[in-house]
Amino acid sequence: MPKEVVMKYLPRDVSTFATMIKEDYVYVDKTKYIYDLYSQKDRYHFLSRPRRFGKSLLISTLKELFSGNEELFQGLWIAKSDYQWRNYPIIDLDFSVIAHRSAEMLEISLRNHLSKIAIHYDVTIDNTLTLEDQLGTLIEKLGQINKVVLLIDEYDQPLISHLDNLDIAYANRQILQGFYKGIKGHDAYMQAIFITGVSKFSKTSIFSGINNLNDISMTSLSSQLLGYTKQEIETNFSPFIESFARQKKRTPKAIMEEMEEWYDGYRFSEDDIEKIYNPFSVTNYLKDQKRKNYWFESGTPTFLVTLMKKQFEAIEDIEDGGEISSTALGTFEIDNIPLIPLLFQTGYLTIKTYDPITDKFTLGYPNAEVSEAFRKYIVVALTRTNIVSVEKATSQLAHAINNNDVDKFCSTLQSLFAHIPYNLHIDQEKYYHSLFQFLGTLLGMEMQSEVVTDKGRIDLVLTTKTHIYIFELKLRQKPEDALKQIEERGYYERFLMQGKKIVLVGVAFNHVHERLSLDCTWKELQD
Repeated sequence: MPKEVVMKYLPRDVSTFATMIKEDYVYVDKTKYIYDLYSQKDRYHFLSRPRRFGKSLLISTLKELFSGNEELFQGLWIAKSDYQWRNYPIIDLDFSVIAHRSAEMLEISLRNHLSKIAIHYDVTIDNTLTLEDQLGTLIEKLGQINKVVLLIDEYDQPLISHLDNLDIAYANRQILQGFYKGIKGHDAYMQAIFITGVSKFSKTSIFSGINNLNDISMTSLSSQLLGYTKQEIETNFSPFIESFARQKKRTPKAIMEEMEEWYDGYRFSEDDIEKIYNPFSVTNYLKDQKRKNYWFESGTPTFLVTLMKKQFEAIEDIEDGGEISSTALGTFEIDNIPLIPLLFQTGYLTIKTYDPITDKFTLGYPNAEVSEAFRKYIVVALTRTNIVSVEKATSQLAHAINNNDVDKFCSTLQSLFAHIPYNLHIDQEKYYHSLFQFLGTLLGMEMQSEVVTDKGRIDLVLTTKTHIYIFELKLRQKPEDALKQIEERGYYERFLMQGKKIVLVGVAFNHVHERLSLDCTWKELQD
């Protein structure tokens, strides 16, 4: 009789290392990567990764490791290594739970956290000192016990949470600058520093007090430190995959293939060969046993929506797969945040290819989860509407175009745009091109944008099983003008031999009585 497999618990809502070990959750062993990281003799590290990718679990693991809690690591790779188990005093701060609605609140909350840490180690620090000196004093006093480890999680929360109010972000940045200066001159007391966050603001603007902070975000040292590889999933989650397959009458191979399509695809370094799976989506997928946009629906930062509205022109580069240099993917300032690098750092885009000759990357969506959901979110941002309206409109548009009902297609577009307040429109033709492009990608059919011909560029081409639709968009003109341009420039000629009916569609956007008016006219070419 086969031995019954004892299933552990899926860690979809646990980010504390001790809890995972003690309460029998699945822990994907990352201790070899941690060991390799510190075997390089670099002590001060910074790591940027998307939300819900395991940063907090990593910080928690480091805390137990540097606390010398060897018993928690039994059975893991590092327990069999030559790692020297020592107990270091730890200053650990999680800025996702430190109040930062104002600079004053941020400073008070930081002081309170430092005081709690001092009490824990039975030392005292003078509350009348500046925040910088308070941290420096704490380091010095803890340094009398042993060298100190500083662990910072979500360092950028006091900044990115206030990109819609830069005065607060600037004030919080000033507090953080002063705080980290407390580390300066205390290198002799420090054993290690590890800082995580989603975004990468320049070292000089935040971490000027930390010498030699090593950014490992895009290095091979950290490429598999967070997230799961395919082998790690097969090694650690096979019982869940097999159970999933049995209950849904599918094969384990089919489960793995669906998981790969929807949740794999992340690449954080030019040297990466193996792609990384999103750990949050994987554990939720195996728990619920159904495909869903788990990571995306867990919360898209509001600051991304703000930036998309301001930098809508950059959105077109997402679909075009344009190249970007390694320098451009680096750090930035609060008042100058380029959208595409931020989308890479936040996990909505990932590295697809790297050219060592030009030192440039090609970015793209990591997987189906992100590509499907984010395209909807872009339309939401550009139309200032909601996801329900976008999904309804997308369904109606797809149904209309697949049934060759151009009038219904145009009336649905009119309804979608009618919800947008006049004062929120961007009076640039490129804005409408971007919006149309992303609406097209949501229709689930073949689409080409900005198609180059010898007589100009076709704005949009949609292809169904039976028809080819050629769209020309105009701002502050008549739809007849757009249709005339298609005909006069012969945009349809390159499609004549494809054996499908060709429909020419002119679309015009105008402002009438403080509202946006969208008008269409169309014509089917006769054989």
